[in-house]
Amino acid sequence: MADDPSAADRNVEIWKIKKLIKSLEAARGNGTSMISLIIPPKDQISRVAKMLADEFGTASNIKSRVNRLSVLGAITSVQQRLKLYNKGVLVVTTYCYFSTHLASCVQ
Repeated sequence: MADDPSAADRNVEIWKIKKLIKSLEAARGNGTSMISLIIPPKDQISRVAKMLADEFGTASNIKSRVNRLSVLGAITSVQQRLKLYNKGVLVVTTYCYFSTHLASCVQ
């Protein structure tokens, strides 16, 4: 039945997923500036935040200024996104990329 509210919700979810896939297909980075972060269910957000902080410190040693700034910017974007989530999150998938003209995070 097309008027069923659960069918409408399902169609909205399918539309959102298709939109996300198109967004990810259009994402382009310059080599090392794209981060894929997948947090499994029941994993602690604080552990992931610490890992990102460690990666930020490591990325600070990249010699190329352009690459260093791209990687640091992408890590910072992911860190800011991570602050929006609580413990109750089941799975979080975040893709952050920096192109020459824009910075974007897609979930």
